[in-house]
Amino acid sequence: MIIYYSLTGHTKKVAQEIAKKTEDKLYEIQLDKPYKNNPLVLARFTKEKATGVIPTAHKIDIEDAVIYLGYPMWGGDMSLAMQGFLMANDLSGKHIKPFITSGTSTLKMSLKTLKKLAPDAMIDANFNSDML
Repeated sequence: MIIYYSLTGHTKKVAQEIAKKTEDKLYEIQLDKPYKNNPLVLARFTKEKATGVIPTAHKIDIEDAVIYLGYPMWGGDMSLAMQGFLMANDLSGKHIKPFITSGTSTLKMSLKTLKKLAPDAMIDANFNSDML
């Protein structure tokens, strides 16, 4: 299963490329209060980050053992939308293959948060979607 969050479409494009190669099903994270792709999104993100507010994401049934988890990097960490998803969904025992989209950040910058929010999952920090 490929689970991803994409505001601008960049992460969605990578998720779709992975799906073509793996034939896994795609799931786009849904938030109770979605972000809008406009200039005000930065103000909302900044306020949420400063106040520790994580947006609420929908809970889903995850049966697959391997999860490709895709998210954009916002402010040097995984997007708050992905954090909300991980708080709502238990990935214990799952094998997570994370992938990110970013102009300047690296996956390593988000691994601490990923391990904190999915402590009982196996995280493949060396996964690279180009190797599929």
